[in-house]
Amino acid sequence: MNHVEHLKSCQKISNVFLDGSKSTLYMKFEKVLPSAQGMSIWNDRAFILYDTGGCGVYDLTSRNPQAIASFQLGSYNPGVPSKDYKNHANSCMFSNIHIDGNPIPLLYVTIGSGIGKDEDGFYYRCAVENITCDVLPDGKEVYHSKVLQVITYQPDGIEDVPFEAPCWGCPSFLIDSEGGYLYIFSARYRTTRGNVPDGENNRYIITKFQLPEVDKDVQLTPKDILDQFTVESDVLFTQGGTLYNNRIYYTFGLPKHDYPIRIMVFDLQEKRLLAQVDNMDEAFGFEEIECCEFYQGKLLCNTNSGSIFVLEDGLIPL
Repeated sequence: MNHVEHLKSCQKISNVFLDGSKSTLYMKFEKVLPSAQGMSIWNDRAFILYDTGGCGVYDLTSRNPQAIASFQLGSYNPGVPSKDYKNHANSCMFSNIHIDGNPIPLLYVTIGSGIGKDEDGFYYRCAVENITCDVLPDGKEVYHSKVLQVITYQPDGIEDVPFEAPCWGCPSFLIDSEGGYLYIFSARYRTTRGNVPDGENNRYIITKFQLPEVDKDVQLTPKDILDQFTVESDVLFTQGGTLYNNRIYYTFGLPKHDYPIRIMVFDLQEKRLLAQVDNMDEAFGFEEIECCEFYQGKLLCNTNSGSIFVLEDGLIPL
């Protein structure tokens, strides 16, 4: 493909608006706590996180609605020492990093709840969890988890670097463990109505860091930023997402409060919005989308109220 053909090809898939109305229900799951949040998948197991940091494990092959097991993350926090520190468990991603022969890779979890910061940085942080599983003689799976590292972002000093503030106080952490990078996904302004000044549009900001070695807690600062790009968008109400094949897939919306469900796909190599999936509310039964993850080449999305939906084959660019 020559340069001109390449440009034409990029233009064909640039900012494509896709119709997600043919999304279908993959399975229902019985919640182990009231509010389902982030989701990531290892093997045939969906690990669905809950507000405060509980986790339910579900079998994607049998699609049994009952959890195989439930446990508390090492980062479980119901709001100590204040509600700002509650683990909302909004987004999570399995890595390809294994510790001491553990077959389950490390799970990177976006924790916190408060909009603001303490001396260590924003309340929203990244907890690196090492989840272990014991299989009992009767076949029952018992899970435990321990936090090996907490990654914080301290925003002071942004004026000294050629980048803009990666977030207004609510960063979501996504990792490329193969490439060795960590990304903060956020926005210039809070993504609910009334926060963008008149005459402006919001921008989603994707900021790149080196993925820290897992040996101690790490405080990232503006001086650690490797790269950054922004995408103008009026899509509101950020939820959770995943990183796959050098692209970020991120979910948005709360349809019962008139925030339509959306999925946006950002190409990290080309530094642009690749596609946007719209028209999903009715297919999702107007449930609140929470997070997404790939399974057997398909994008699964979980909801707050206990459903997992699958997007139609070929809809999402891989």
